[in-house]
Amino acid sequence: MIPRVSIALAIALLPVRPLVAQGVHYEGAVSVSRGSYLFSVTTTSWSVLTGLAVDFGPVTLRGTIPVNIQNTTLLAAGMGTGIPTGGGGDATRALQDSVNARKGRGSGGGMMGGVTLSREDRMAPTGMDTVTVPQSAVIGYTSHIGDPTFQLAVSPRVGDRTLVGVSVTVKAPITDTTSFGTGAWDVGGDVSVSQQVGDRTFVGVNAGYWHLGDLPDLDLRDPWIAGATISQIVSPGWAVSLSGSAARSAIDTYPASVLVSGGVMHVGMRGSVGVTAGVGLSDTSPDFALGVTWRVGLGGG
Repeated sequence: MIPRVSIALAIALLPVRPLVAQGVHYEGAVSVSRGSYLFSVTTTSWSVLTGLAVDFGPVTLRGTIPVNIQNTTLLAAGMGTGIPTGGGGDATRALQDSVNARKGRGSGGGMMGGVTLSREDRMAPTGMDTVTVPQSAVIGYTSHIGDPTFQLAVSPRVGDRTLVGVSVTVKAPITDTTSFGTGAWDVGGDVSVSQQVGDRTFVGVNAGYWHLGDLPDLDLRDPWIAGATISQIVSPGWAVSLSGSAARSAIDTYPASVLVSGGVMHVGMRGSVGVTAGVGLSDTSPDFALGVTWRVGLGGG
């Protein structure tokens, strides 16, 4: 989600100080997020993302490789955010038992297939069940090279004030649940529109869909994703933005992930750098997310 805010800001600044129109760019991001998601333990995740993008006019090909640092096995990297899978083993089976119980196929009461419900949980108006995880899922901060992603994006301008974007992204299953992955192929698509509505104001909307590969002990639901961003140029080369996004939970019966975020970006002649911060508004979102992104031209324009 953080890179999408940065892309929206970069689009907003293009009329003021254009980036290199064609060529090769080095792209990267460092982000941190923290939240308990569906579990009884809080997870802090760091991600360092690096990659290359090659532009051919409005067409961009990019490939990225992440390094993920996490203190539990409970989240798998995917869709640009963490997917609460349990990390395989007992925690994943407990989560699947919780899904079954919430569908009415499991046992009732305060203990459901390894899911312990406190008095507060049973009385919670959202019906959220807290999945109790084994101590083995708390591993201390451990780093792994994550699954590479490959994207084809097309962003043609439609008139002087409108930019349309279409992208297809594939995540290759290089890692498994022991390395914050799922061991399965994921593929997603996204459509976006950015419209200039004033001399310095831009509004963007996007919608997307991801097909997620299932884990051996957990069936993942394919998320629909939607978002909106408003960006304001505050001075030549500088812009601020506010955005909101929502995604159907990858875990059946649990509520959608909702995040609001803001950002600041500077765009120069050969690159851009941005800072973004977000707050989750649902139990399947991180409590907070913070990131820095960059894009540097390597020539060819």
